[in-house]
Amino acid sequence: MVFSIIYLIISCGSAYGWGGDGHSLTAAIAQTLLTNDSLNFVRDHLPWYTSGNISMLASWPDYIIYPDTNPVDYLNWQWSKELHYVDTTDWSCVYDREQDCNWSSGQECVDGSIQNYTARLADTQQDEIQRNEALKFLIHFIGDAHQPLHDRIIHTVSCQYQ
Repeated sequence: MVFSIIYLIISCGSAYGWGGDGHSLTAAIAQTLLTNDSLNFVRDHLPWYTSGNISMLASWPDYIIYPDTNPVDYLNWQWSKELHYVDTTDWSCVYDREQDCNWSSGQECVDGSIQNYTARLADTQQDEIQRNEALKFLIHFIGDAHQPLHDRIIHTVSCQYQ
């Protein structure tokens, strides 16, 4: 067993992010941990074609931000790129919500996104389309928040793990 793990670590050259598979697996695991009430709430707000499976929507926010993967009938949502991660200033490795997330001017990071879309999903004054959209973003951003080294640098620099 130990040999297998060591071999796996040595043979893996680099990591580039969750990607579709990672987001789908993370969402599938998360779904198994939901309480019955939470699961029913989520299923009530998922599109019919998912058959109650949140992993089917886990990568949607990644697909809509790029013109070449943007589904038909969606406007280009490049504005949401900054919402997928947090960058700490000067490599300090200390998160300062006000500074690192532009908290007062728009909550432009994954922390602010999770809080924003949680509030939108819970807001019964939002129409079903808005709540569905909030759920899709929330599923994805919670996955992003659990991805190691998920920040802007991972999108511009290839990290090698040894």
